[in-house]
Amino acid sequence: MPETFLADDLSKLAGSLVLSHEHRQIKRLLDESKRFRLLPSAVAAVDRVVDRAPWTIEHNLDLAAHPADRPIWIEFGDAPRRREGLAFAGHDVDLVGYLLAPSPADPNATVAVVAWRLASGTVHHAFSVVHWHRLDLATHAAHARHRYSRIRIEAMARMMSLFQVSTPQGLKEIVLEAHLGDDVRMRQVALMESRLAASGEMLFAFGALVLLADRIDAEPGEDGYISVEAAPLPRAPLMDLVRRITGRPMPSFRRRRRGVPTVSLVG
Repeated sequence: MPETFLADDLSKLAGSLVLSHEHRQIKRLLDESKRFRLLPSAVAAVDRVVDRAPWTIEHNLDLAAHPADRPIWIEFGDAPRRREGLAFAGHDVDLVGYLLAPSPADPNATVAVVAWRLASGTVHHAFSVVHWHRLDLATHAAHARHRYSRIRIEAMARMMSLFQVSTPQGLKEIVLEAHLGDDVRMRQVALMESRLAASGEMLFAFGALVLLADRIDAEPGEDGYISVEAAPLPRAPLMDLVRRITGRPMPSFRRRRRGVPTVSLVG
């Protein structure tokens, strides 16, 4: 367990930047949020589903947790989702967090902020935010279950089309001011990097929100967090067959009869 939680570190950072309206909002929303901590088993489970069977997240997006009554904060250690062969070599991120809040203009719309803490202890957040609408997720999930392919790259691309990324004016000014000495092209690159830092987490974020579907009403522990782990489902004969044929497990989100998803870690 970390010496301090990322939510507290981010709140402290936002509180030190009170000249920015957006940072005042981040601090207030963090203070009001219901906090979840994904344990290593949950992080590894969601990561494997994103990597191997992302369409099962897509099929369950209508059940994804939504910050209806209060903001949601999700925090987890980054290490369990690192994989060999990908761009994780030398990756020095310690903790990652998502702050999700309902839009003031529409309670069915969500605004998300991505933050992370490096192993050195420094705390950062993306200066762009992500938006999506709950009804869009529900409509898309229904189509995905009955009409769309179960091809990995296609499922990922479809989910990446479900949200928009924007840079609020106050945060944009901070980014541009930090690059005053650069030419116009480099300043635009800095803004693009901020957008990528936010959007690059969204597939995992969608998976995490599906995982929280039946835990959203849980009560926090003494530390103020609801700890979430992934419990394996019983192995189905068909999945046993797939595992023997492919030589590797096939994780997925399965819909229970009452409509609440869970993570299946087969193998």
